[in-house]
Amino acid sequence: MARSPLSLTGQWHGTYAYPNALGPATPFIADIVETETGFGGSIIEPETILATGDTMTADLAGHRAALAVDFTKTYRGRRYGYEYPVDYVGRLSADGMSIEGVWSLLDMNGTFEMHREIGLGETQQNEERMKVPIGRN
Repeated sequence: MARSPLSLTGQWHGTYAYPNALGPATPFIADIVETETGFGGSIIEPETILATGDTMTADLAGHRAALAVDFTKTYRGRRYGYEYPVDYVGRLSADGMSIEGVWSLLDMNGTFEMHREIGLGETQQNEERMKVPIGRN
């Protein structure tokens, strides 16, 4: 079955920013798999609240309706400063290569953007190559 040209499946590189420059712009990498019923995946990002130099990991789960994207990020381990889920609402670009929107956490919100690392065509070619059986010699 062919994947929709706007499927979110793949790796995304992004940044989220705090309101009023209350914190540093934080880069992240999201690996997403979209199905007919929604999408899920994982995120890695640097720990910035306590500046420990650690890498934080989180799970994401959400859904997409046409170009509207809505997901929740839940940190693994839920250590201090990372104990609450973060809601993201954004819009997928018409070419399916970027998402921009806002995040919210309790009474704070900010902006985020994320872009595909490689093009959809290249992603689909790589997936097709992985399906081709390797012959025996």
